[in-house]
Amino acid sequence: MKLTFYKTALNILLRMPNWFFAALFIVAFPIYKALHQKRAYGRTVAHLQKARAFRGFTAKCTADDVFRGIYWNAIDSYRGLARLKRTTDRIVYENENVMMEALTRSKSSDGTPLPLAAISIHQGAFELLHRSLCRYSDNVHLITDSVGDEATRQLLKELRSDEHLTEYHPDELSQLLRNLFAPPAKLNKKGNAILAMVVDQGRHTKGCMETLFGMPSTLYLRLPEKVNQMGAGIVTFRTFTRAASNCEGFREKGCRGNQHRGKNEIVIRFETYYPPKFDQRNNSTDQIKISGTSLTSSIAKEIENWISENPSEWSWNYHGNFRV
Repeated sequence: MKLTFYKTALNILLRMPNWFFAALFIVAFPIYKALHQKRAYGRTVAHLQKARAFRGFTAKCTADDVFRGIYWNAIDSYRGLARLKRTTDRIVYENENVMMEALTRSKSSDGTPLPLAAISIHQGAFELLHRSLCRYSDNVHLITDSVGDEATRQLLKELRSDEHLTEYHPDELSQLLRNLFAPPAKLNKKGNAILAMVVDQGRHTKGCMETLFGMPSTLYLRLPEKVNQMGAGIVTFRTFTRAASNCEGFREKGCRGNQHRGKNEIVIRFETYYPPKFDQRNNSTDQIKISGTSLTSSIAKEIENWISENPSEWSWNYHGNFRV
């Protein structure tokens, strides 16, 4: 009964016009802000102040901008998951050659497909990222631990669903890895399996200590590091919004998608491919420690750049940010 109510309410809400959501934000946000001065809002203010002390962070972004960005990106995420054309038509793909090359290279010496990890962060309309991987593989596996009651978790699972995507709870991770890597690797028989995850937030799991904007921070890179050592390549990718540009400019950059003047585009951009056993290939362990070019530190630097470029779209409010 509760699930049916949630589904009905969400379907109605997602189809409401943008002016409705704009008015709702104007009314609700000041109340939220007043109630969370010592919690989520206060954390965001403090994190932004500390980040500005770092010379590499020059963006003029306020806590209000962050919460406005989170709000509208959540609306885009759920409209996109519901496959509403007003949102899916705004999606633009960039640097797809990075993903295509990674899939081409993810094969064993006898031509057997090998798994590939695709990692990102909670930035932009991030809920759209994992289904986007179904463009490149019919064998996508998402590790997620949704919050909320049972009805909420089931609703999110149904929203994220795709015939080419399977969702797993972290408790199922060991079995998933066996199916991906242990001979015979069952999940790779129908093509490259893509293991999808976000690495800037985590629950009930250990992370790696890295540095973001000069501050010690935990990023959940142990699993990407492990699967990379086991033989999987890694592709980093992200999403963010951008004011619409003309189609010619996008074609020159090698992007694909539908562009509409006057509307923000939802950009899904593939960034970097890290080959299997990156640390072993890259250098000796001692040299990696000296140069700071390990897999995890390289990914952490990428993440720092992503946040710097689009600071109002990252979840600065998360309680675990900038903690070790």
